[in-house]
Amino acid sequence: MERDSMEWTPAIRAGGRVGLALIVSAACMARAGASPSLTRCPPIAFVKRNGHGLRGTNATMHSHMTGVGAAICVYDPAKPEEGAKTIFEDKTGFIMDISPSYDGRRLVFTYKREVPKRQDSHHIWEINADGTGLRQITSGRYHDFNPVYLPDGRICFASTRVESYSLCQDFLACALYTVAPDGSDVRRIEYSTLCDVSPSVMDDGSILYTRWEYQDKNIFCTEALWTVNPDGTRVQLFYGNTLTVPNALYGAKQVPGTRKVIAVMAAHHYPPLGAICLIDRSLGHENVEGIVNITPEVPYRPTVGKHWRETSWGPGDVFYPWSYTDPYPLEEDLFLVSYGGPLKGGPQRYRLFVMDAQGNKTLLYEDPQASCFCPVPLRPRQTPHRMAGAPVVGNRPPPADPKGEARFFCLDVYQGLLDKGVTRGMVKELRVMSQLPKKYNTEGPRYSDHYPAIGEGTYYVKYNYGTVPVAEDGSAYFTAPAGVELYFQALDKDGKEVRRMGTVTQGTDGETQSCIGCHESRSHAPPAQLLSWKRLARPPDRITPPPWGEGPVDFVKQVQPVLDNYCVRCHSGPKPDGGIDLSGDKTRLFNMAFETLVFTPGLVERYHINPGPTGNFPPLATGSWVSRLTKLLETKYKEVDDESRRRIYTWIDANVPYYGTWDMTRPHTFGGRDTWLDVGGKPLPWFAEFQKAYQEAFGKAADEAKGGARGRIAGVKHTDINLTHPEWSRVLTRNLATSAGGLADDAKAIFKYKDDARYQAILKAIEGGKAALLAKPRMDMPGAVPVPQQRDFGRTF
Repeated sequence: MERDSMEWTPAIRAGGRVGLALIVSAACMARAGASPSLTRCPPIAFVKRNGHGLRGTNATMHSHMTGVGAAICVYDPAKPEEGAKTIFEDKTGFIMDISPSYDGRRLVFTYKREVPKRQDSHHIWEINADGTGLRQITSGRYHDFNPVYLPDGRICFASTRVESYSLCQDFLACALYTVAPDGSDVRRIEYSTLCDVSPSVMDDGSILYTRWEYQDKNIFCTEALWTVNPDGTRVQLFYGNTLTVPNALYGAKQVPGTRKVIAVMAAHHYPPLGAICLIDRSLGHENVEGIVNITPEVPYRPTVGKHWRETSWGPGDVFYPWSYTDPYPLEEDLFLVSYGGPLKGGPQRYRLFVMDAQGNKTLLYEDPQASCFCPVPLRPRQTPHRMAGAPVVGNRPPPADPKGEARFFCLDVYQGLLDKGVTRGMVKELRVMSQLPKKYNTEGPRYSDHYPAIGEGTYYVKYNYGTVPVAEDGSAYFTAPAGVELYFQALDKDGKEVRRMGTVTQGTDGETQSCIGCHESRSHAPPAQLLSWKRLARPPDRITPPPWGEGPVDFVKQVQPVLDNYCVRCHSGPKPDGGIDLSGDKTRLFNMAFETLVFTPGLVERYHINPGPTGNFPPLATGSWVSRLTKLLETKYKEVDDESRRRIYTWIDANVPYYGTWDMTRPHTFGGRDTWLDVGGKPLPWFAEFQKAYQEAFGKAADEAKGGARGRIAGVKHTDINLTHPEWSRVLTRNLATSAGGLADDAKAIFKYKDDARYQAILKAIEGGKAALLAKPRMDMPGAVPVPQQRDFGRTF
């Protein structure tokens, strides 16, 4: 076999038509001997479609419009003269993928009917390998997809039953579920808030899957491999999470007889077409040396950032449309793949190949009129270990009415910290945080890449449960809500972040999750700390809510009262000290204080995740620990009380959200919260009046003054219009003569007096904006009435 000479390898064409390809193949075999990979290949099933038919980010492609027409075929390489046999076909439907039973007699698959009508969702179906026994397993207005048989007979699959949405894109979120063979007893087994897809079963019975997460880190790079038990326990990182290339690992399956895994290295914003890789986790869970691209003609080079703050995702978000997909390992050195290459000058359709661990491949089957995907073996396989079941928490939106608790035990939080500048006794508490599932879809223009606007760092609504104590020996043992996405922050005596967990975890009701330390290596043996282990003999600690109450981190409710109490006497009004306005006066989307704090360079440490850091957060280097605002509180403003400081530190360490809710009073507008423009970018009446007055006052060209679909006007920032005190608007004060109470030099001032007609016209317009805001309060104001949006979890976009 030769890596790049596919046209000269044994080929069988559709319907048993061998022709010249088989004659050439026979000549090659006579010279080189029969390919062992082809003779070792069992009967297979595969999906035939006109093209790949899937679009968008690989983790959300289930809710995109698909191709039309698909079939399930079976083929026996030992009987090439018989060709492929179609056991199921739907010319108006779509089949995404298939997975075989352990006895090789049945197939479970993802199927959507009557695609052109856009009415059906993806559901899980089953069929016998001989074409009999077709039946539907799941139903309802959800997308159910990526099914795989479990050793106990249940089926694991991904589903939009989570009833939430992707953060920045206008698509549906999903998580892993299991279902009984008859379609009953659907159970959610993991609680990530974004998209978890592509499950397969490991030899030990655990489920290997791709998890897409955003925990204050780069949005492009975190589609890594994780495992979870079929009952929802023991969610653990398998491999990845800090790689910058590839952006995503998809379709991972354990290689028989080894502890290695085969997967597709893929881009983030495209379907899972890319390079085939082998992963040896024994070299480390995040070690770039543990992943090898065995198809280097697709030039993904596994990479990690040079430092933790590396924001580049490298060339990882590059799409290779005729590359590899759907790997299925048969033996240690024999894999099935679908390949559309060569990347240049190829047939522009996908064919089925067998491949070895060096990337050599032999053409197994092709159809001259269609593409072939998802090759799977139809022979008995060793059934993986069957794990005993356990009660599973029901499907519920966190954190409302949490039912059940999990226990978390950290043996010694200083493991992983002591060699990085942290000293024993420094960590006093752990803060227990959650990220709330996105309630509504992205159905309006995005602000700062997300909708609805939450802030200038995190895309999530962050939820603060409170804190738990850390003992002098570094141990912590506590309860936390089950069935929610959680992460933890190690805090010092003042409530400042010593280290932030750079990923998320979960627990099921009654489960105990444990770790040795804080980002320590899982390959290290736990230290022999008898006192720490004895902590398990006592009841776990309960979470202590913060003095201001458990709940979403909300700038207006949590931080603004501190600023009002200590700061606004000097830092507000038409001439705030140092130009620093810390008032709660409303701006276009937020308020003055928030925009001042987050946009003043270095004042607060924040991570806008497009792009954000790609590495693990190091200790003593993030959030409140390094923010200049913290240093000011500790030196210049020592009078600020302890609770007020903790409010600010908690906000910074939550990655500076402004809103503590997904609800909106202005859905479909810019950021879902716009006070300048209406739906479709049409200026609100007051803002249209402002544009006209501004143009007349400053002589701006009409197109500059109109501002376009997002209301941008040359020289006007969001903080230049004050919708609480219009007369303090900077667009007025910075152009008003000093002698008249403004900030401009008298000789250069546009407005010499406040009774200037142009000044009054702008002021009148902004006063209209204030009135409009009071008449329809935003979610950061008293009296706000959320406007609900349609929520359809089986929708096709």
